[in-house]
Amino acid sequence: MPSRLSKLFSSDKEEALAERDNIPRGKDSSSSSEQLPSYEQDQIDRDNILQPPDITAGFSNLSVRPSDNGVPVKEETVAHLKVLEAFYRLRQSVGSQSGLFGIHNNVVTGHGLPESDKIAELLARLAEKRWAIYVQRAVDRFEAWWNAIIPNAYWPDRVRLESEGKQGLLVQPANIGGIPYRLVMDNLPPLDVLMVWHAFMLNPRAYFEDCLRQGHMGLWHCPFPWEEVAGAINSETFAFEPSIELQQHFTELTKLPWDNLEGSKLRTVRCPYCQAGNDVPWTTCNWAAANSGIADETILDTAIDQVLSSGYGFSDKDFLATCSSCNAPIHHDRLRAGKFARDLRKLIVGNQPMAGTVLGMEGIPFSAFGKRDMTAEAVMKFPNELLRHDLGTVIESSRKAGIFESEGADGHSVDGIRGMIEGMMKNKAYMRKVRGSHSHTPQRAERVAIRKMMSRYWDNSSPFALDLVGAVIRQGTFIEKMHNIDWLHSPALPSTMERLITKYQYFMKIMKDHPTRMAVPTLDVDLVWHTHQLNPAAYMGYTITKARQFIDHDDKVAEVQLNDAFAWTSKTYQKLTGQPYSECTCWYCEAIRESHTSAASRFFQTSSATAADELHAAPQDPKKSVHISTHNAVRPTDTKYDAISRSHADDLEKAYQKACERAKKKGKPVPKRDDYYYSDAYGYPVYIPAYSPYIGFVPYAPMYYPATPGCMAVGAGAVGNCCSGTCGGGVAAGGCTGAGGGGCAAGAAGGCGSGGGGGCGGGGGGGGCGGGGGGC
Repeated sequence: MPSRLSKLFSSDKEEALAERDNIPRGKDSSSSSEQLPSYEQDQIDRDNILQPPDITAGFSNLSVRPSDNGVPVKEETVAHLKVLEAFYRLRQSVGSQSGLFGIHNNVVTGHGLPESDKIAELLARLAEKRWAIYVQRAVDRFEAWWNAIIPNAYWPDRVRLESEGKQGLLVQPANIGGIPYRLVMDNLPPLDVLMVWHAFMLNPRAYFEDCLRQGHMGLWHCPFPWEEVAGAINSETFAFEPSIELQQHFTELTKLPWDNLEGSKLRTVRCPYCQAGNDVPWTTCNWAAANSGIADETILDTAIDQVLSSGYGFSDKDFLATCSSCNAPIHHDRLRAGKFARDLRKLIVGNQPMAGTVLGMEGIPFSAFGKRDMTAEAVMKFPNELLRHDLGTVIESSRKAGIFESEGADGHSVDGIRGMIEGMMKNKAYMRKVRGSHSHTPQRAERVAIRKMMSRYWDNSSPFALDLVGAVIRQGTFIEKMHNIDWLHSPALPSTMERLITKYQYFMKIMKDHPTRMAVPTLDVDLVWHTHQLNPAAYMGYTITKARQFIDHDDKVAEVQLNDAFAWTSKTYQKLTGQPYSECTCWYCEAIRESHTSAASRFFQTSSATAADELHAAPQDPKKSVHISTHNAVRPTDTKYDAISRSHADDLEKAYQKACERAKKKGKPVPKRDDYYYSDAYGYPVYIPAYSPYIGFVPYAPMYYPATPGCMAVGAGAVGNCCSGTCGGGVAAGGCTGAGGGGCAAGAAGGCGSGGGGGCGGGGGGGGCGGGGGGC
């Protein structure tokens, strides 16, 4: 573990300070008779002064022009890096504000304990809780902006979606509210709202689904305004600097202040029964539990965790309130069931489809860009018809009973609704009626459709297809990696971006040539991939045209699947290009390369083996290496998964030991597995173990969030998972299976199938991208 001093100063700074302190100190100049030589001003040759280089030149005054080949241009990726750095600085600023949302640093520093790594870690936890609340507020503000820019949006019904979808018209501009919305310097939203929108668009199918279903196709046709946003960001401080007119425009549009922190100290929550508004606090953590004198770091550690996970406010995991109008108890699961009930009412009254049912298993609404999704009709019909008949009425009736019970059953929770769906699917006569068939057995696409629909309601009471708080938090990992690598200040920035774009095109070719496999990006590829997705219409058109599929980018992928897919991607890329895929010498990447570089290729000194060896020509800093992109890695909570995870970790260990033996034979240092990286993402200096699948920790504290960003349930029947009888657990709570088209989620650990498809985001993964369908 690095020393406390090294945490505060880099080694270069330490040496500089030591050198300064060792300089012999003479007498005070005021009392010394020896005068220093003077220099006349006119001795300076002002015409030949060398000015210091402008380190902001590569990303100031950017001019972004559309690409001529469908992939991002280097100016877009540079602008993207600048925006990510602004997001990073925002997180630092918010997290480090002691007292924000009532969270004071003195609960850690007020006990008289000496400064240490543990104290810095505890301060970072307080900062994480502040950031979690801030992000929830940002998501609320994004929702207000979303509703305000397209007021009275038209929600199409199933008839129109099917009719125009079969003609390929749904993705055309000016259709279903599709007149492209235009963002310019005069109407940009605040940085926190841009951050949420950015994270949302990095889930292409979910974003497309919501834009289509909620009548926001005009926004879907609007790419992220790189030039305008980058132009509003100060190139030295990375602060977002809006004009007064821009701030006034946002306030007039949304009735909200420009600054997130100037908003209300209370959150208005609609009762899921009577729809009355209730003002509730953001957090009610019991600070008294950590305010008494604590003389031991271990005890303080436990106390801080208990405090930060103890609240009953809206941003706390155990939120609880009582409706001021009807006295019904309100908590997160009741709000999620309320979202289901509102969508169910829209279905029954207006035939507007339930969430998760408007796209086929290949992510296409019947037909788009010349590609037809043969599963779209079954995906839209089966879940909606299942509910439109008697089941929907039964669910609505169940919500009228037991309202005042603390837990409630059936229609008061998503788990209860799942149980009602399971029960009705066992009714053979009802199933024949719903299917309009003599057979009561649902087809594979119909089973997947139920899982896709339910995935929109687990752990998500927002009107969107995914929990945007979790999406923003998971993106924070990638943003921090981009900050650490710091390509922005590289003198080779333009040529580096061109090289990354070329590598991304190879990545896309791999997906095109292997449509049933998941490909996993490295950090450099992921930057370009993210940039591409932030032009949604162009991205969808490109991937369908080039790869014959709408490639998703799921931001929740189980570690087992991520690891296996990364090993396959590395091997395939090296075979295609003759170059190593991950230009990183950390223990994990060395082990992966060792696992697919054969003894024969080393013996005959093939180009791929030689290129792999050349990576060691210069030392590398692990925090600046182009590592596997793992911002979307999640750790399933399942005993079967644990067993398979241990088996995969053992295989990885064997490959690592082989890499160590090879390094020793060549007289090179073995790849270290105890690397740490310095993080000040929350404004406090802490060292964190470098994350790789199975090793280290997913960088979120799950108890601080209403829905855990870094874990998911995968066992069929578990809370947060699929209805039994719908073929497994890979879809419902953010699970991910491979591509292929609706197969069972049983092919891998705990329901994360690798060959069947039908998984949530099986077509993607920001860290994982498989083709061929199965994503949702």
